[in-house]
Amino acid sequence: FVHALKHWTRVGAVAQIVMLPISSRGAGIHSFATRVVRFAGRRHVLMRTLRAASSSTAQVVRASEAGLLAQAPPGELEGKDALARGSVVHHEGRRYVCAFSVDRYWFAAPVGSTRKLVHWLGRADSNVGANHIDAAEASIACLKRPTPTQQDRLPLAECMPTGILAVDTLAPVGKGQSMLVCGPHGTGKSTLAREVLEQALTLQAVDQALRFRLDPCAPLIGPPLQCADAFAELVVAPEAAQQAPAMLLAPMFAAVDAAEAARDSGKHVLLVLDTIAPLLDAWNLALRWAEDALGQPLDDEVAAAQRRGCFASLLERAACLVGKDNCGTRGGSLTLVILAETETMAAVSSPSGMKRASGASGQIIHALGDFADRKETERLRLQRLVERGVLLTDASLAAVGIAPPSHGGSRGSRAEAAAMRELQSLSDGQIVLDAAAAAASEFPALVPGATFSRFGLGSANNTSQQAKQQHRDVRPPALQAVAAHLRTQLALEQESRFRPDKRQVEAAVDVDIVQSVRMRAVRAALLQPPRAPMQSAEMAAVLLVACGGALDALPEEQAVQALRGGAESALLQHLRTAASRTLQRIEDEQQVSMESARELEVALRLFVELQRASAAAV
Repeated sequence: FVHALKHWTRVGAVAQIVMLPISSRGAGIHSFATRVVRFAGRRHVLMRTLRAASSSTAQVVRASEAGLLAQAPPGELEGKDALARGSVVHHEGRRYVCAFSVDRYWFAAPVGSTRKLVHWLGRADSNVGANHIDAAEASIACLKRPTPTQQDRLPLAECMPTGILAVDTLAPVGKGQSMLVCGPHGTGKSTLAREVLEQALTLQAVDQALRFRLDPCAPLIGPPLQCADAFAELVVAPEAAQQAPAMLLAPMFAAVDAAEAARDSGKHVLLVLDTIAPLLDAWNLALRWAEDALGQPLDDEVAAAQRRGCFASLLERAACLVGKDNCGTRGGSLTLVILAETETMAAVSSPSGMKRASGASGQIIHALGDFADRKETERLRLQRLVERGVLLTDASLAAVGIAPPSHGGSRGSRAEAAAMRELQSLSDGQIVLDAAAAAASEFPALVPGATFSRFGLGSANNTSQQAKQQHRDVRPPALQAVAAHLRTQLALEQESRFRPDKRQVEAAVDVDIVQSVRMRAVRAALLQPPRAPMQSAEMAAVLLVACGGALDALPEEQAVQALRGGAESALLQHLRTAASRTLQRIEDEQQVSMESARELEVALRLFVELQRASAAAV
């Protein structure tokens, strides 16, 4: 321990030393340089606080167009030549900015070389500001800026309505939260993000909406909203797709800088990053270079701690800030939506979806006998997966951290799975999309059991009476009551094949059949085409109908068709005409009153009779 302290300090300079157990999940870990030491019989992460530096000369270990690996000169761990997040390193006439540390080294992303590959779409004199047009300087400013501390943050209080029933019900996005949208290619991540942007701009839920767009095929927002002063996007030219993703790390942080500048001025900001590939690619590149320089693999615990710090330097920027007067006045907020393309979440998809996706992609399916030489605990985990209907593919094994039997496991797939788990633990919520559901033209193709958001984040030191009485759930009150246990019920429905046989427990099975029919109705209601946003009262009414069995008198297929379609569904069109005052009352009420329920029931009886008459006429 003393040796470790001497490593970080020198005569005449005192560094702040913090020790955390390896298992700790403390916020702000990215603001430290880390090293693992053993103390009191446990391994700890030794962390030295980092100060921002404007420029630095450094020893370059390795460099390419994608980035640079450097370390401070010997004996300059605290001097003017020390490296820190935001330090600028000059090498062969080019500038690089330090983004994160790996062991004793710093990875620096190129700045300026991508100037012709990125440009802002939006008025230069709008809220984005002309000082953010230069992506190079903006990325440096962003990396130097510290992320908000816990004392700077206000508790979660407001919801960011998306108009998507499945999202607002299962994974509501609060102002100041970070939401991770992950799934394989072609599952509708960009379309879902476009829906969130358009709804936020239409309802004026935010003062500023920004997007970092790397994918040239990403759907554009509607022309009226695209021309609004409240929207701007940093677009990467199509030819940049041929470059290494790590080259675009600085432009990505330039978009974050624009969002933080607006947030710090007291505005509510929504930022959508249509990919996190630049950060993931930069980390993998830096780790590979560092291990080459060391001549051996990096300690797993050190790598995990520093990887978490690397990812936290992005996700912890989402926050709802305390006002500048420190009297509890609400300041600005930054809501962050990040898209991540990954196959590692295939194991949490529905069993039928797993089979269809596996068959289509031609993945190798392993048998339990292939793992005969593994530890007993590992074999038991695999047995449970098989019993749940999960296919033992490389993707599903990587998701649970088990190496495939044939080649001892792909390090790349395990690293990707570990990175995704780290991102999910740091984010305030996640939306997991299923390839099989997307292939069946379902939107949004989310997995209910793996999709959720966390509530109640913020400063624990805020002792105001209003903060004490603040409810953790930010969904509209009527929607809270209807959807309280919906995610759990939908997840349990995936395990319906484990229910007892009808010959064994007939009465219980009859109840289960009714539950299954109603959950299928709910799944149908959660499907809505793009650009068919719903209001919160409409969401509550539709879920009441689906969960309560009000359409049980209709054939199941006819009931499903009536519920599907979002704002354009046949049921909602009828309710807007026959029960418009009821929908308004549900919007205003804290809970759905008996009077509203009775009026809704009358409108539904009329709807059922009209549907029967229509079917008879055909």
